[in-house]
Amino acid sequence: MQATHELRELYKDPNIAQYLYATLCMAQIPQVRQYSAVLLRKKICKTKAWKQLSEEPKTALKNNLLQLLTSEKEKAVVQAIGQLVAVIAKHEWQQSRQWAELQQFMNVLTQSKDLEQCRLGFHMVGVVASVAPEVLKPHLIPLLALFGGCLQTCADQQLCLDVVKAMSSLVCCLGSEHAPSFNALIPLAMEFIKRLIEVDQDKAMDAMELFDELLDSEVAILLPHIKPLIKLCLDVASDTKRDSALRVRCLCLISWMVNVKKKTIVKHKLIPELLDILFPIMAEVTDNDLDADEDDDEDDDLSQTPSASAAQLVDTMALHLPPEKLIPPLSQHVEKYLTSDNPLHKKAAYLAMAVIAEGCSEAIREKYLQTFLQVICQGIGHENPHVKNAALFALGEFADYLQPDINKFAGDVMPILLVQLTQMAQQMGQLGKNVPNLSKTFYALETFCENLEEGLVPYLPTLMEQILLFLTLPSHRAKELAISCVGAAANATKEAMLPYFPRIIEHLKGYLTEHQSEQDSILRTQALDTLGCLAKTIGEVHFRPMAPECAQLGLRLLEAVDDPDLRRSTYGLFASLSLVLKADMAPYMGPLLEHMFTSLQSTEGVVTSAGDAGFPLFDELEDSDDEDAAIHSGGDGEDSDDDELKGCSVENAYLEEKEDTSLALGQMAENMGPAFVPFLDNCFTQLLLVADHPSPDVQKAALSSLAKLTVVLAQFAASGVQGAEGRMTDVQKAVSILMPKLIEVCQTEPERELVIGALETLAVLVKELKSVAVEDPKHVEHIVSLVKSAFNHKLPSQDCDSDGEEAEDEEAEYDGLLVQVAGDLVPALAQALPPERFLPHLGQLVPLFTGKLKERSSRSDRSYAVGTLAEVAQHLNRDALAPFCQPLLAVFLGCMRDADAEVRSNAVFGLGALAESAGDALVSEYPALLAALSSMLSKESSRQAKDNICGAVARLILTSVNAVPMAEVFPVLLQHLPLEEDLEENVTLFRCICRLYELRHEQFLKNLPQILRLVLGVIKTNQVTADTRTSLVQLIKSTSSEIPSEVQAVLQTFLPDEQELFNAILASP
Repeated sequence: MQATHELRELYKDPNIAQYLYATLCMAQIPQVRQYSAVLLRKKICKTKAWKQLSEEPKTALKNNLLQLLTSEKEKAVVQAIGQLVAVIAKHEWQQSRQWAELQQFMNVLTQSKDLEQCRLGFHMVGVVASVAPEVLKPHLIPLLALFGGCLQTCADQQLCLDVVKAMSSLVCCLGSEHAPSFNALIPLAMEFIKRLIEVDQDKAMDAMELFDELLDSEVAILLPHIKPLIKLCLDVASDTKRDSALRVRCLCLISWMVNVKKKTIVKHKLIPELLDILFPIMAEVTDNDLDADEDDDEDDDLSQTPSASAAQLVDTMALHLPPEKLIPPLSQHVEKYLTSDNPLHKKAAYLAMAVIAEGCSEAIREKYLQTFLQVICQGIGHENPHVKNAALFALGEFADYLQPDINKFAGDVMPILLVQLTQMAQQMGQLGKNVPNLSKTFYALETFCENLEEGLVPYLPTLMEQILLFLTLPSHRAKELAISCVGAAANATKEAMLPYFPRIIEHLKGYLTEHQSEQDSILRTQALDTLGCLAKTIGEVHFRPMAPECAQLGLRLLEAVDDPDLRRSTYGLFASLSLVLKADMAPYMGPLLEHMFTSLQSTEGVVTSAGDAGFPLFDELEDSDDEDAAIHSGGDGEDSDDDELKGCSVENAYLEEKEDTSLALGQMAENMGPAFVPFLDNCFTQLLLVADHPSPDVQKAALSSLAKLTVVLAQFAASGVQGAEGRMTDVQKAVSILMPKLIEVCQTEPERELVIGALETLAVLVKELKSVAVEDPKHVEHIVSLVKSAFNHKLPSQDCDSDGEEAEDEEAEYDGLLVQVAGDLVPALAQALPPERFLPHLGQLVPLFTGKLKERSSRSDRSYAVGTLAEVAQHLNRDALAPFCQPLLAVFLGCMRDADAEVRSNAVFGLGALAESAGDALVSEYPALLAALSSMLSKESSRQAKDNICGAVARLILTSVNAVPMAEVFPVLLQHLPLEEDLEENVTLFRCICRLYELRHEQFLKNLPQILRLVLGVIKTNQVTADTRTSLVQLIKSTSSEIPSEVQAVLQTFLPDEQELFNAILASP
């Protein structure tokens, strides 16, 4: 400690650079020379520190360090001096000063016939390229020629490796003039890597970073070589004699290629070739395949195995390739592997089905769901634990991504899962330890149950009996999974969990204390998550008595326990409590926000890699001068934030903490409403600081919550309550910050999921704030431009393969999702803008949607396009619609004949919306419209489409009752009521009926029995909104007082229950 203190004090000496240089030159011990070089580099690494040196020591350093490089024999010291030289070269370049001696030094050495000197020369080229690539940019063309000669003729492994590493570092400097020369080097680099794999697989993995760099920034250069590169990677990945790490590295590289050049993969017909290799790899077995261990972690070691990496690659293919291209060849492999006698082949088949569920969800729901689900259920009953595990995983993935279609198979699936759960509980009770398939069974069960919602209620007694049994077992892993499953069941069944609530709380209390063992601390975190689920779902009246105690517990845990997982779970609990406590959350907000802001600001979990890891005192010797230590961000050539962050990684737990903290702030704002406003400014400021976070997940969460805060503030500003005066100015300020930020993210970010989130957040702002969000004309222009770019696949987050090939209509489902989310901005704009501001853009936007209605377009595209056009029509007035009335009418009438029920349903909704918005402009078309509706109704099998036909007829009546032959139409309409699926149309339907009564229309009186029975059937249900229910109550009271005899005559024919309900409504206030 004394030596450390003395060294720290010496480090502050203004002459320390000279002292360190002297030690570097004269010290006899290599480690001392190395440490001196490292400390000297650290001392001058900031531009300001280098500028403060006088010219004499600068010149001495530059001249003598090059000499030291040639005389030094210790490799570690050479590397440290090389890094120091590269830093000086960077400083000199930033100050527009040439270091000609360095360039000459490298030129002479790289062309030397002496192997050691040549090695040193190429080593220095690589070091300078990695630290200051801009220094070498003027010399790139001759340098690339030198690289080519070396790779072609030199047999020295280390020298060629330095060349490939230098190529990687120089990718960022490439211009169009360098592309041909660099392109010619790729095959040479690939051949060298092939040779290197045979002798040193670790170094081969280092060399493969070249392809990462090219894929990241100069993919066009790599494009001609993708097919041979994939072949190289597949050859290595399929060789079970290779190290697992190298095989995983190759599979990850292919995954990245699929991600950024998916159209090239399709064009070269590489999908079958990939699957031929990936299925045997997925069939490999490792020690981590089963989860019987107590501390099972599904995301740790398993993700580093070739089998899991192959499955992740298939997952990536599903996310980025058209299902039409992927599923047919994949299904052939699945069928082949399922019929194999080898259980590991069956495992691979189930694994493949599992990982395509997310990316190909629509295609599976349409064509494969029942077939796949049947074989998955068979797999769950298989005696081999590897097969059973993979089948359970597949069921969990299907339950997660194939909603709501999979729920109709609950009668087949739930009994199988409950039997599996019961058998497992019995086995664990007998063996006293975990059994194989434990985690995957709970994963499948929890995911299926949570998405089943009310459909889980019939199975709840059996489920909870087993879950409560697991909570009594000694296994920590079993308890953790059971506690999590309780939360899922609560999310699904809500107040139906009340009978089990006291027993659950008793079990959870044992873990909800500050002091827990390491194993029990995991249970504490899970218990907090489940407590939050119960707070949200069990009912405010039932949970409120214990809410203050839970809040106090949360604050105590935040003070006592330093753990990112616990913090994020505690913040989630407070978000749930805010739904219960609302304004009463205010007393806890001060200390809570202090912790949450610390989580957002924290740099915990940032891990510095490699370079100086061998010197523990390194970070302690930082300059204490605040100005010197600051990160410069100006454009004056000073050190940048990016330079400071190079070589750093962030542990996932801390990223998840920031993400969940951001989300919790938005949820609390929504739940607390006006009571959150006093805390809103500080929260907005803190969230804005992480809205540029390098992690897309953190950035997405921050942007989403910023929008929620802005909406809450706008609602408060418009409320007129005390303190709301002048807050609309704050809303406008927030919008002026947030809208450009969201637009910029969409225009520039390559991460697809982040852009989807930003587009969704934009739509929320426009829908909720309306005119306030689009007050600035530039915002409207940018949004319209974004929509057009998304539809034309011109955003950076979309694959714009510009290799001269025509783009195919087929696309990955997630690519289609991005387009759809962008398109959702159009009806939002139609609602937010006055017609005169929206109309100039409509002509550019409508063709984007009609282009999705081609015969070869997917069902999803057709349904989405016609549905969006229907929403647009709903929000426009007669004058705005005039130029588009006939084209939209043709679209809706045409799509009413579509083969898909959802498309027909959306089209007929659009027809009604268009007729209502157009007013008398379409009255002359009513006979044709009614004929089309009648024809569709006579053949329609979809209940949702029938409901929308009823809604469309109601809209025609509302718009122009005299243009409708009511005696023929209205009785038929009543025959198809009540609505069964699209209950939102009840608003329109009952508005129509109430209007007919206002008009005292004869058809109302003639059909009074059917109308009153219809009203009584829905008035006490959740099938109608509160406003509609109020209108129906008024209708009953009005008819009873204004046409009492007719009403009484009808009531005489009703059942006693109906009469009692009618009278109760009359007596209501």
